[in-house]
Amino acid sequence: MVNCVQKLAGYVRPGLYLGRHWLYCWNWRPYLLEVLSVAVTFESSWMVGASSTVAADLAAGDDEQETESLLFLCHSGGAAGGNSGDNPAHTENVQQISSFKIDGAKHKVFLSHSGAQKEFVEQLCVDLEARAYMFPFFDQRHHSLPKGKDFVPFIKEAARRCHVAVIVLSEKFLCSKWPMIELAEFHAAQQAGNKQLSMLPLFYKLAVDELDDRAIENRWMLRWRQLAKDDTRIDVEKWGAAVRALRRANGLVFGKHSTTEVGYRKEIVQSIFRLSPPDLPYGSSREMVGYDRMCEIASRRFVNAGPSVLGLYGTTGRGKTMLCKALCDHSSAEFLGRVCHVDLGGMATMEKEEMMPERTELKLKRVKLVLKNLCGFERDVLDRLTDYSQGLELLRVHVHREPVFLALDNVTGDESSIREAREYLEVGFHPMSRILITSRSVVNVQDLLPDSDFCMAMPTLRVKEAGEIFLKKAAPMKSISGLTDEERRIVGLCIQQCLFELEGDEVSCELDVEEKKLISKSDLWELRTRSYHPVALSALGDFFRRYSSNTPMLRWKDQLQSSKDLFKDVWSCPNGIGRMIGLQFSSLHPSEQLLFLDVALYSMQFFTNVDRSRWIDWVSELHDVTAAVVERRLQDLTRSGMIYYDDAPYDDGEYEIFNVHVPTLYKEFAEWYATEHGLQGLKKNSWGVCLSSGAAQNRRSHLSDLVRLRVFDLSRASARLVPSKTMEELHNLVELQLHSCPNLRELNLQGLDSLRHLELVKLTKLVTVTLSGSSGADEDLGIYESLQSVILNDLDSLTHGPDLRSCRSLHRLKLGRCPKWTNLEQISECPYLKEVELITLGGQQWASIPTVESLPSLQYFFLSTTGYDVDVRGVIDAVVGLECWDGALMVGELLRHLRSVIWVDDSSLDNGLWIKIEWNRRGFGKLLVDNCKFVRKWE
Repeated sequence: MVNCVQKLAGYVRPGLYLGRHWLYCWNWRPYLLEVLSVAVTFESSWMVGASSTVAADLAAGDDEQETESLLFLCHSGGAAGGNSGDNPAHTENVQQISSFKIDGAKHKVFLSHSGAQKEFVEQLCVDLEARAYMFPFFDQRHHSLPKGKDFVPFIKEAARRCHVAVIVLSEKFLCSKWPMIELAEFHAAQQAGNKQLSMLPLFYKLAVDELDDRAIENRWMLRWRQLAKDDTRIDVEKWGAAVRALRRANGLVFGKHSTTEVGYRKEIVQSIFRLSPPDLPYGSSREMVGYDRMCEIASRRFVNAGPSVLGLYGTTGRGKTMLCKALCDHSSAEFLGRVCHVDLGGMATMEKEEMMPERTELKLKRVKLVLKNLCGFERDVLDRLTDYSQGLELLRVHVHREPVFLALDNVTGDESSIREAREYLEVGFHPMSRILITSRSVVNVQDLLPDSDFCMAMPTLRVKEAGEIFLKKAAPMKSISGLTDEERRIVGLCIQQCLFELEGDEVSCELDVEEKKLISKSDLWELRTRSYHPVALSALGDFFRRYSSNTPMLRWKDQLQSSKDLFKDVWSCPNGIGRMIGLQFSSLHPSEQLLFLDVALYSMQFFTNVDRSRWIDWVSELHDVTAAVVERRLQDLTRSGMIYYDDAPYDDGEYEIFNVHVPTLYKEFAEWYATEHGLQGLKKNSWGVCLSSGAAQNRRSHLSDLVRLRVFDLSRASARLVPSKTMEELHNLVELQLHSCPNLRELNLQGLDSLRHLELVKLTKLVTVTLSGSSGADEDLGIYESLQSVILNDLDSLTHGPDLRSCRSLHRLKLGRCPKWTNLEQISECPYLKEVELITLGGQQWASIPTVESLPSLQYFFLSTTGYDVDVRGVIDAVVGLECWDGALMVGELLRHLRSVIWVDDSSLDNGLWIKIEWNRRGFGKLLVDNCKFVRKWE
């Protein structure tokens, strides 16, 4: 028997890859489910495991859709197939086939008929299956009457447990043994207390008056008594009672409700909808934690005027795809099954030229799916469609006739994805229709909507819901309600690791009594500004299940305390959060990957008060492209949802502050990703970014692949951080950051011939920094030719700073709290400097402050100091006496005055006084003295 099932699975499995994109290849799904139903009836324990694997593959999709199926899957309860009365243990342990959740009644609709109406009923069964009734009981379906099995128990079980008994009445029906046995079973089930069961008589080939009392007594009972002579199971009186009960049901009469078979079947399907909603087409009610609450929140946001359109946004893994499916399920009865979920993602990874046929094929499959689900087009019509535009026109002609629900999911920043979404929005829906649009980026949604009021962030998870998602992975057999108070507290500690910043208009929820047992009072404040990330919860739960499977729940606290950064370990779990975001990351062009990592890990640290144009210039030089190219790539990354770039600065009252926001989840991914490529032997204390995603796939990439490197918090580093040979291997390094390496005394950068950005911060024992050009020809000056920006900050012991005079491309310098390096005159010999920042200079450094006139290319100048370093009382007088209002001349005059001020260490000075000068040739200048007692500003 096992061999037979294995052979069957061999036929099923190849189909999985054709059906993997089942959203687009919808016609595969019924056949795969039917084969699986046959397999389940063999009741093999091997097949139970195999069918769950098949179900996972069928439910899987690309990127977020695939991960969310992992997130919300249930693991217990329900019936899966076959005769549920034959093996109770089997039906208890197997709940699902594919992603469709099966009610206690597997066959919600029973199609009872005689053989004479077989063709009519078969087409009616197809109509029901097209409207998401996954298992109508029909004797030609394997899931109804499995081959090789006694059919009697299957018929009686299905008849007793169904919700709608569709009875196709004809003279042949009333004169046939098995149709009448089925009718008697329906009536007996109603009498026994099945209040869900409704009988729907179809007067297809029979008039209503042919069921009156005279006809029953004088016509039908005579026939039944003849049948009873040959079959003792027939109870004529029960059959008569069943027909009388049927007569009381409000049925559908052919010719009265419709004059054509097509119209009649349509009326039948709509009547079945009203009696019992279909199986949920996406199974979300049992897959999704918080199904009812989240559907209600989203439903309230639809505006009633005209076709209602709602935009939904959120970072990867927030549950957008699952909510799309949930709203389809939630709306299925209201829209009589005319609901459809369409995934518009996946095309961003296709190169426009090479993958154009694949793009066209995907669009055609999607429009066919929409036509099938929303307009009811049959397969024979859809198979004749060969052009996307033709399908779109067909949709435009028909979709306005009846209300529908359409979810356009995963709209990406790709131009073709947005254009396709817009084409659907413009086809002309019925005024009572609802359309949902989702994207990772709010920008994409707003581009498609008439007003931001039609846009919302993913609803926030409640604390209890977060705990349930976590437990589904960590301890599948447990639930929050069944835990002790101490176990709840442990779960609360775990789920607090998965809090991230709120997105958009997310609103935190008030805690109920049970939820307060999960969260400590000290953690309540976090919930006001942060929300749980479902995929992070699932990934952390999976980590505990894998690595703490034999550990009691009460010991999980030890795991939390022993791991310095537990969540970092979660990134490496297979099929977890790291892989999900990694798929999105790998879909970017290598230049976009590098820009994302720069924004997430490096870029904002260089600037004191960030000016957009200055930052864009710096990034463009670092990437060796124009500023326009950088801005375009930033906008593309914003549309991907991985960053948020807004070229309009934020005004805090004193400064216009520019910032590129990176969601915490993506920032942590960047840290994890870059740690995998850190300096050999120092990975836990270094970030390394490789040149391309190709190197990223190989974690043993060579040092020569690194283009960005940050080493930080390295207390055990020797006086020389790395040997000179290693420096030579890093010859492709473009950016180097060394932070908080307290034992480092000397740094020789020879060999770093491509270095453009150097950053040295909190190296308290660093004495010497040496720049060395290449040993080749004179025209190859190595680092002297490449170096463009330098940061030197908190270097208490630095006496021999880098000689910057030979740096031909040096454009930016930031110097702060380096009290022993007094040779600042060399700054005046760097004619190409565009930006200079001098922060908290020591008293002996004042005499060498460069003036504006000595730096002809200077665009931005910043200087700050306090009364600890200089007597600023004379500076106030000097500023008041200045008569020149030209910005550059004014700053130059002030700097010459500061150079002449003698530094004093006088405890009688008012140390609350401070000076700050900021001047920007392209914007404004501002001079602040004595905590804003004197302000001089010019445009």
